[in-house]
This record gives sequence, structure tokens and C-alpha cells, in this order.
Amino acid sequence: MNNCRYYMRIARDYRLEYGPYAALFSEAVFKTTRVKNVSGSGVLFSAYEELPIGSKILLSIHVSGWKQENGSHVPCADHDTELHLRAIAEIVRVEHDLDTGSYRTGARFVGRLH
Repeated sequence: MNNCRYYMRIARDYRLEYGPYAALFSEAVFKTTRVKNVSGSGVLFSAYEELPIGSKILLSIHVSGWKQENGSHVPCADHDTELHLRAIAEIVRVEHDLDTGSYRTGARFVGRLH
């Protein structure tokens, strides 16, 4: 198996909110957690429950120190400023962390929300 990746993973501690794909069409409760790493193709985060592989979720990553300006994402000197990246993602990996009781969850981006 070739473990070559097209995008580099970047370890960051951003806030992430996730919820069911059905939240596109109705009200739903989102859960807040932390990003472990992120790349151009997906994100690894800690989930409170075991999400089924292949299921779709909505997520919002709060990227500190960035903002949207003239349709582009640009760095910002104010680290309290947050850019909200919203996406549809598919669960591709789930590992139970026995030490914390959480689930290391890998999700692949499949769509962007504006």
C-alpha cells in the first residue's frame, strides 16, 4: 500500500464543530472539539462518539489568525480573529483512544459550504 499523500498535514490546535449531515436541512446540535491535524484534503480530530465510516458530517474549523478579504483567505496580525471554514466531510478513519475515551476521527473533505 502506498502511503503517499498529496497534501501535507499540519498539526494545529483549532476549534472544530461537527454535526450530522442532516443539519443542512434542519436544526441539529453541533459538538465542539479540537483539530489534531489538517490538510488540504481532510482533518483529524477527537470525536466524543464513534462515527460510522462512510458517513457524512458537517464541520466548521475556526482558524485563528486568518480572515477572508476580497474573496481570499489571508493571514491577520490579530490572533483573536478567526476564519470559519465550513465543509461537508466523509468519515474515513476511526480509532478508539483508550486513554481519553474519545475517538481519533479522520474525515475527508467532500464539499465546501459558504
